[in-house]
Amino acid sequence: MIRIGAQVSVSGGFQQTIEEAHDMELRCLQIFSRSPVGGQSRGLPQPNQMAQWLAGAHIRPLFVHAPYFVNPAATDRAMHDRACQVLGEEMLRVKQLAGDFLVIHPGHRQAGAEENQARQAFAQTIVYLLSKPGRILIENTAGQGKEIGSDFEDLGIIFNIIGRSSRVGAMVDTAHAMAVGYPLKTTDDWHRLTDVLESTVGLARIRGIHLNDTVFPVGSRRDRHAALLTGDLGPGALKGILASAQQHQWPLILETPGKSARERANDIAILSDLI
Repeated sequence: MIRIGAQVSVSGGFQQTIEEAHDMELRCLQIFSRSPVGGQSRGLPQPNQMAQWLAGAHIRPLFVHAPYFVNPAATDRAMHDRACQVLGEEMLRVKQLAGDFLVIHPGHRQAGAEENQARQAFAQTIVYLLSKPGRILIENTAGQGKEIGSDFEDLGIIFNIIGRSSRVGAMVDTAHAMAVGYPLKTTDDWHRLTDVLESTVGLARIRGIHLNDTVFPVGSRRDRHAALLTGDLGPGALKGILASAQQHQWPLILETPGKSARERANDIAILSDLI
């Protein structure tokens, strides 16, 4: 069974969010536990409450996306320590939310730092986070500015620096992949990308797909998500993604425009029809 889900806002409360997702027949979810751009973190329900709500809605896994206001690849010591502190707290918040994974972007290279220094700094952040309970997924980026971990060869290097761990995997974002330069029009395009993934990151590390179209053209290195089949994502590639999701049991998370499950009704319908 292919598990379809979406990134949703929890502004109306965790229970309401889960119930709405269930009504839309979603079977996995991604949320932010706090504002991604900063500010005071919100209170959380008790872990047993979240687990009961998720079980009642038949929703698993629950992905929690890390906030953006820290840079886990920072080479400045104070900024690096701040990233470790915030993300370490986030690992504990994932546990309190009965979540399955913390999804994290590798961050960006600071001025004056070489790319490998940024990679090493990010790897150190991941090693620190492994002192906390829970599992981590590293997401490929769109390559904006000085982001690291954009092309999968770079992401493969990062995984090699971190080393093998059953608690660290990958989340593949299709919009980010297209932004970096991987076309996703045809089924063959998707098969070529899975060959790249196998030779760099390793398919066994992948735990889910952020399934998004892109507003800007392939290779633009601009991060702007679009509804399915409205940009450069083609129906052939989409069918290939669904086949791989079925084969490898990869959950699909829509990060297309919209904050709620209901606002993704058209995207969900497209996937349901293809399935």
